[in-house]
Amino acid sequence: MTRQFTQHKQELAANSNSAVEYSRQALFDLSRDIHSHPELNYREYYSSNALAGFLESRGIPVERGIGGLETAFRASIPGGSGEGPTIAVLAEYDALPEIGHGCGHNLIAMAAMGAALGLQANAPDLPGRAVIIGTPAEEGGGGKIRLLEAGVFDGVDATLSSHPSSNRTTIPEVAPLGESWSLAMVGYRYMYHGRAAHAAAAPEAGINALNAVIHLFTGIDALRQHLRDDVRIHGVVTDGGMAPNVVPEFAAANFMLRCRDRRYLSEELVGKVRQVAEGAASMTGARLELQEFYPFYENVQPNVTLAQAFGSNAQSLGLELDEPVAGRPGSGASTDFGNVSQVMPAFELRYAVSEVPVASHTREMRETAVTELALTNALVVSKALSLTATDLLQDATLLEAAKAEYAERSS
Repeated sequence: MTRQFTQHKQELAANSNSAVEYSRQALFDLSRDIHSHPELNYREYYSSNALAGFLESRGIPVERGIGGLETAFRASIPGGSGEGPTIAVLAEYDALPEIGHGCGHNLIAMAAMGAALGLQANAPDLPGRAVIIGTPAEEGGGGKIRLLEAGVFDGVDATLSSHPSSNRTTIPEVAPLGESWSLAMVGYRYMYHGRAAHAAAAPEAGINALNAVIHLFTGIDALRQHLRDDVRIHGVVTDGGMAPNVVPEFAAANFMLRCRDRRYLSEELVGKVRQVAEGAASMTGARLELQEFYPFYENVQPNVTLAQAFGSNAQSLGLELDEPVAGRPGSGASTDFGNVSQVMPAFELRYAVSEVPVASHTREMRETAVTELALTNALVVSKALSLTATDLLQDATLLEAAKAEYAERSS
């Protein structure tokens, strides 16, 4: 790397960091505003408008309702040259039922907005363009999947994002081929139709749909010992009858099926659980009806090239990095960011928002997501997002290395 190039990179970094820092309070206020208006997937009208309005007020044009989704948007920051790559930074902003922002998506949104300001500050000196994509419905709705299908990511060369993650910030430096950084996931609703009858006067006339659901649970529990150790199956009963003296004529349960290998999930696990569900119907005489409850979330494909670039920038900004936990690659959760990672180089940084462990999808995390530490770390992450996107725009070698790694892992 030449001295001239290094000096230019330092100047770009200084411009980017200053632009983000200048808007520190505005970004904090925006994050708190999103947090105080929790909205479920595909209903994020307030949040989407607040984020798009924030960008527009800074002179960044925004397309709303992209990909046929009312609450999705795309902001474009063109570089000084018409030629070059396109790098995307993603925002999420949906909340959880009853809990609110117990996954900290208000911080993800804020980090993307800060990254936009950092990139805007250097736009005339950069080739290609950056895009900020507002992606709704990460919590089970698969918003990124629908945007991928609609062509919103067409032409994007690499994608970056972030996610709050308890009390640790980890960036894996190695990832063997075949390793996954999250669990692939799909969800099904298993519905059983029976026949009502008086449970005391004529029980023989009834077909108990609730019994079928109970057998479904016990059958899945028996199945677990014959599955891979990375498999997770968890469900809830949503319908089970209304009165104990009436044989339930309808009962249902929603299950989520997960594992680190999307192929094992789709080709093995889904079919095994379906056999259990069909067996429960056969045992009780109930009729099984099956519906997809969650879309298919791909597992996150590693990209160490992007991770290392992001990590270098994060450390230069003073973000403390922790050693990855041995034997636990990536996240044990699922995200539709995985679907993006399966079609292009992509990396999502998971960073600390508390001093002590705090579980995601809880009221405790909801309160953590607006603490000074969480907001401050999200601001640092927004700077790192901007710097990493800048590196990818101006350094063709880095981008080609990320693409080469993606191709190798995809083969």
